[in-house]
Amino acid sequence: MLNGRPVDILQQWHQRYGPIVSFRFGQQLAISVGSLDIAHDLFNKRGAIHNSRPRFSIATEMTSGLNTAVMPYGKQWQNQHRIVSPMLDSSTVGKYHVLEDMESKQTLSELLHTSNWEDTLSRYAGSVLMTLGYGIRLENSSNKIPARIMELNAKPFEAIGNTYYQLAALFPSLDRLPSFLTPWKWDCASVEKQTTEFHMEHLEFAKSTSSWNWIQEALQSKAGSQASPKELAYAIGTLEQAGFEAIFTVLRLLVKALVLHPHCLKEAQRELDQVVGPGRMPSNKDIPNLPYLRAMINEAMRWQSPAPFALPHATTENDEYMGYHIPKGTIVIPNNWTISFDPEIFPDPYDFRPERWIQNLSLEHRPFGFGRRVCPGQHLAWSSISIIMARLVWAYDISYAYKDGKRVEIDPWDIKILFTASSMPFDASFKVRSAETQELIEREWENACKDTAQISGQIWPNRGM
Repeated sequence: MLNGRPVDILQQWHQRYGPIVSFRFGQQLAISVGSLDIAHDLFNKRGAIHNSRPRFSIATEMTSGLNTAVMPYGKQWQNQHRIVSPMLDSSTVGKYHVLEDMESKQTLSELLHTSNWEDTLSRYAGSVLMTLGYGIRLENSSNKIPARIMELNAKPFEAIGNTYYQLAALFPSLDRLPSFLTPWKWDCASVEKQTTEFHMEHLEFAKSTSSWNWIQEALQSKAGSQASPKELAYAIGTLEQAGFEAIFTVLRLLVKALVLHPHCLKEAQRELDQVVGPGRMPSNKDIPNLPYLRAMINEAMRWQSPAPFALPHATTENDEYMGYHIPKGTIVIPNNWTISFDPEIFPDPYDFRPERWIQNLSLEHRPFGFGRRVCPGQHLAWSSISIIMARLVWAYDISYAYKDGKRVEIDPWDIKILFTASSMPFDASFKVRSAETQELIEREWENACKDTAQISGQIWPNRGM
């Protein structure tokens, strides 16, 4: 794999050898699963065996061993899961619509006056998460918190996906080398210090603010009240980091897809004009009546999966499956990238075709993972992405940007791939669809409740300091 991208090499191996491919990385046995049915069998039906995590030693050290996403299955993971899961189930996420409503109205208003759409969408994603997590609203796009979260996310994901860091993890004897030959130690200590300071600072703020938030909610629970301050800080902090990355990555991907495929934008606008009309903004109540919008989001996450390998699982016991012996401790990779480009399931898989999800209602993919390790924030991600995309498509024509009279081209496959995949920055144009739409946006934002304490009071009406 040193001579190419792992996603490409594993895809080629699956095409040659079939849906299950095994290989060794150093002394570590790994299996790539390139079939959705097999992934369901292993991670859902045999989840007791296949739902731990491998030894991500570098990434673990960078996060004090408290990052839930890379934590092995066990008591510590169960405790953290008990803290966060009640705040993220589908019924609870419905209570967050009032916040998404206000934040998406601000986003539409900001886009009337700026061409920096990436910072605007970044603020939206960050403000939803920071308000829920800590009672901290990001009131404008100059706030540095989204950029800070991106910085903190970069190193652990690089450690998981980068060969240099993996070699250090696979050969622990390298730790005995002189310090000038082990720069990863300095990286780990520096990233751990910065990440812990970031999460602890926000924990302390959240405990004392008048705006109810996830930290205060967690402290009311048995699991949260029994956790140490650092454990609680990381339980919520991991949600902040992962949630921001997921929402912003998918939003940027959707903007790219719409610029490259203007007929899809027109079809989504036709649907919104029919269901919603020009006289009001789309609301969360409209989302179930917008099948093309949902198909568009599904297709984007299939077309360029934000998590090509999800996050690798590991076996906790020996297993036998389809004649294969899978030893305890094997890394098992849900290969979303290969699954998403299977031409037998998704004809013309490299084409962006939202209609495939409407023409075939049995289509399925799992962008948020499998089994017990499915992303706990999947309902919040879907909700936050759906409402802002419905409103963006309703309000704006999204197209190529022009500089000096020339169209600024976009490379569809300019993607940074580690264990996550994100589109590289690109230019795009947002032009409001009509003067009436602009007036409605301005009026709605002017009249919106922007007070964090009032909004949190609507989400948690029976809570308070």
